[in-house]
Amino acid sequence: MAGDFDIEKGVRFGKWLHDQVTEEVHIETESWALDRVRSVSDRLQTGRAEHQRLDVLVPWFSEPTAFTAPGNHIYFGRRLFERCATDEQAAFVIAHEIAHHDLGHVDLFSDVGDRLIKLPGARFFALAFHVLEARLYGPERECDADRCGLDLCLAAGFNGRRCLKLFDILEQIALYAGDEDVVYGPDVESDNELAPDADWKTKAKIWLWQKRRGYLPIRDRKEVLLTHLKDRERALKPWRASRRKAARIT
Repeated sequence: MAGDFDIEKGVRFGKWLHDQVTEEVHIETESWALDRVRSVSDRLQTGRAEHQRLDVLVPWFSEPTAFTAPGNHIYFGRRLFERCATDEQAAFVIAHEIAHHDLGHVDLFSDVGDRLIKLPGARFFALAFHVLEARLYGPERECDADRCGLDLCLAAGFNGRRCLKLFDILEQIALYAGDEDVVYGPDVESDNELAPDADWKTKAKIWLWQKRRGYLPIRDRKEVLLTHLKDRERALKPWRASRRKAARIT
């Protein structure tokens, strides 16, 4: 897989991480869960060559998290998976992680691979992964993965607005944990600090905040994606109109 690398002779990072996770954490085996994950994943990866496809595991991490890394696995934490009531919500989680591969973000792991293998086990890796992602990817790459992931969902025929309901779940998780900051960001009254017409002070404030946290606030991420979705829908309107017209003529 693209982005994978040797951590020692004959041992690839992706295999090392997979072994760490499967040895230390229970992996979901219930058929209903595996069938659902496989169905969503297959739909998102329709048309991809076999060597480019990613396999989704559902580990029982204590944290509601999902991540990917070099290799061919996505780790969709059971605590997050169980909160995704619809296939669309699960699809966005998986598509976001696929996007990190498609956009080449996982290539950045090779620079820190020797340090990663010294981490004390998969559980710590999972807990610390969002800190690691923030340092490796930064908010720009995370936003790119959001947009690319949404495009993958739309291409697979998932309803975009239903996919974005995932952010309501992420908000609930964050508020339950007492992290209002990651939900609202530096300005509780605004969910659109990145709007083109925002003043420079607002843009500077959110820029500094996202550099510190590694992500946009949850509500801002959702707002950015809603704007992206509306742009996609506007672009499709002429095409849909021409299809309907052609259908009437024939």
